[in-house]
Amino acid sequence: MGKRQEAVLETRKKIMDALRQLLQEKSADSINIEDITTTAGIAKGSFYSHFKRKEDAICVIAMEQYDVVRDMALHSTDGIFSQVAGYLEKSCGIIAEKTLQVAQNWMKSATAPLDGEHGGADKYYYDYGNVLELLQAGVARGELLENTPTEALAAMMIDGYYGAVAIWCMTGGEEDLVQNIERFCQYGLKEMLRPYQSRE
Repeated sequence: MGKRQEAVLETRKKIMDALRQLLQEKSADSINIEDITTTAGIAKGSFYSHFKRKEDAICVIAMEQYDVVRDMALHSTDGIFSQVAGYLEKSCGIIAEKTLQVAQNWMKSATAPLDGEHGGADKYYYDYGNVLELLQAGVARGELLENTPTEALAAMMIDGYYGAVAIWCMTGGEEDLVQNIERFCQYGLKEMLRPYQSRE
């Protein structure tokens, strides 16, 4: 790796380290680009060489947290309902923790992306893929029947998940995101899984 590439990676690391530090000290809504660049010790333009807005950088940090949630669900010895519900509920917890403004900006960029953006679709397929993997593992270990329509179920489950996020954003946070996803899991997810659960 050349010196220029090393410098680019080092700048990105400084940005991410500064943002992590700031997120420990205050809410994402109250952090601005200048806070990040001052804490990182870099020029403001350097930030924009890596990210279009602060929400993009926050999403990178959130993705690290989503990876931890995914790994916990995939390696859990709980049943299929607990695995999927845990994934959806913990993921919504991360979204709620990152604040409403960040979620609203993410929804805006997901539904009306700027040129070259596709983060919304990436996150959707990430979540869909993780839930699909959980369902397929449930089939493989005999907890779900072999004829379980895993792709259709994964899509419906993710629709419920993103529906809860969208409602939270549209109501300005008046609807409780975590409570709504817990309700979805209790009444929707259980019913989606019930016809396909092995009776053994």
